[in-house]
Amino acid sequence: MQHTDFRFLLDPGLGVELLASAGDTADYPWHSHVSSYVLGRVRRGEVTLHKRHNTREATQTLRTGEIFILNPHEAHRLSASKPYALLNLCVDAQTLAASGSAEIVAGRLSAQRRDGWLCASECAALAEALKRVAKIGTAAVAKDNALDELKALLETRLEENLSLDELAARTGLDKFQIIRRFRARYGLTPHHFQMQNRIRHVRRACLTAASLTDLALLAGFYDQSHFIREFRKATGLTPSQYRHAGRILPPHITPKT
Repeated sequence: MQHTDFRFLLDPGLGVELLASAGDTADYPWHSHVSSYVLGRVRRGEVTLHKRHNTREATQTLRTGEIFILNPHEAHRLSASKPYALLNLCVDAQTLAASGSAEIVAGRLSAQRRDGWLCASECAALAEALKRVAKIGTAAVAKDNALDELKALLETRLEENLSLDELAARTGLDKFQIIRRFRARYGLTPHHFQMQNRIRHVRRACLTAASLTDLALLAGFYDQSHFIREFRKATGLTPSQYRHAGRILPPHITPKT
């Protein structure tokens, strides 16, 4: 994966990320956006969106101007035969669950038109998609206490390299059951799931961290080369390139009534 142009906005208070890339020349690997919704728009070119649910995979061809929506934890990847430009809005599910949040996020997006990040049609399309997601919500998923506990562990204990033997001891499942059932439920193996959580944490923290090396070690990467390799595989950029491409938005202030 490679970007010729990439920009990244982060609103940590609202749990919102806006990513704009152009000149992408290769595939994104299988991943999910953890507890965030993804609202994407193809700005130029054509991409194929691959989605994985249980043991089934589905594909969708998306062309210039088309919008796609991904639910939290929905495993997917992108592929394309030619360079394309993409806009991704990632919003924490907890944010969209709050009343009026779709309008607040849409207002934050509209403000970015002044900086040339978005055009009027993109703001309108994303605002409409936000309303639709907030209204429909995520489909209910049957409880699986062992896997739900395992997911929470992998999301919060980023720094620990948990072996399959340790996970088996915690859940009472054998190693093969863990891999098979976790992948069927979340589309990824436990190791891959924890790795993408580390990358997500580092992506958001790298804009303010004093040291990328210290950040990597705290997130559970065993050395700098391992950190850079995994980060580049997931994002198409080095951590340093990602930091320089990003900007933090000032806090959202709710008007007094």
